[in-house]
Amino acid sequence: MTFPSVIVARATPGTLPHFPDAVRLADGRVLCAYRESTGHVRADGRVMLVESADDGATWSKPRVAVDGEHDDRDPKLVQLSDGTVLLSYFVLEWKAEAGRPFRVWGTYVVRSADGGRTWSAPVLVGGDQMRWAVSHGAPVELPGGDLLLPVYGTDPERLLDPAAEVHVRDALKLERAVVVRSLDGGRTWPAETAAVVASGHAFHFQEPTLTVLPDGGIVALIRTTAKHAYLSRSADRGHTWSPPAETDLPASSHHVLTLGDGGVLVAYGDTSRRFSPRRNTVARVVPRPAETWNGWPDIELYDSGHYDQANPSSVEIAPGRFLTIGFDVPHGTVVGVFSSRDDYPSS
Repeated sequence: MTFPSVIVARATPGTLPHFPDAVRLADGRVLCAYRESTGHVRADGRVMLVESADDGATWSKPRVAVDGEHDDRDPKLVQLSDGTVLLSYFVLEWKAEAGRPFRVWGTYVVRSADGGRTWSAPVLVGGDQMRWAVSHGAPVELPGGDLLLPVYGTDPERLLDPAAEVHVRDALKLERAVVVRSLDGGRTWPAETAAVVASGHAFHFQEPTLTVLPDGGIVALIRTTAKHAYLSRSADRGHTWSPPAETDLPASSHHVLTLGDGGVLVAYGDTSRRFSPRRNTVARVVPRPAETWNGWPDIELYDSGHYDQANPSSVEIAPGRFLTIGFDVPHGTVVGVFSSRDDYPSS
């Protein structure tokens, strides 16, 4: 099946777009952020923004939102209940050191009080204690106003115990998924609020995303270096988490959108090679996310024909009508694909 598509943005000549994220604002606009750089792993990454006032049919010219000294990567957007827009991203400094191709500078958040037109100075999530942390999922707002931001990485302070048993030392070298809490609308993110969502002995837990369910429960979907993504749940506002459980989602760089009917749309880069040898953009609807996320059929949304693709993000532009945004390296574009609820099998 071929889905209708639209060009959301074209990269500046000589650069490529990566890692788009989109949010539908309270005023009806769709705001989309993406990274622009000369390559997937280049030092000159910056965060760009475009917007649409007609449900994704046409888009504004790109403008710069963040352009720091190093590589600004993986932007994520959320609008809070008071109208504030938060943009999170992480920063790498690419270095040619033995065994260390880059330095992590941490995850940052900037704020906008005018719908994404201007932005505050960046705030470092977790302060200097958490400069090891990078991000892929957007912050979420809980009932009552607390915010949670999911991050992941390897905490170097956990590697300092030479008396630990070998298998424990090896486990501590693996990336783990963590949430950090803000009690002041995203102005600060203290390291002491961090709670571990998933860690283990056998593989990395990466790129966690959070979904807040209608009953207040929280679901973390986590990319791994195993075959499938894993899922963990919290019933106490993100303070503690269930042991991560394997799903049947061969998902990398995923995005979860809560739908108006109570379901969720999970869009992801498919590592199974069911549809092609590449990491195509694939999606499924999970109609009852408080129950299992397994067993629901997937559909292929987009294939650029290039191995470097996916990192999708979705918005619901009308009840039961979705816009999923990805990137196309061969054409140097950010691309949006339209689908509807009827396109997704229910069993």
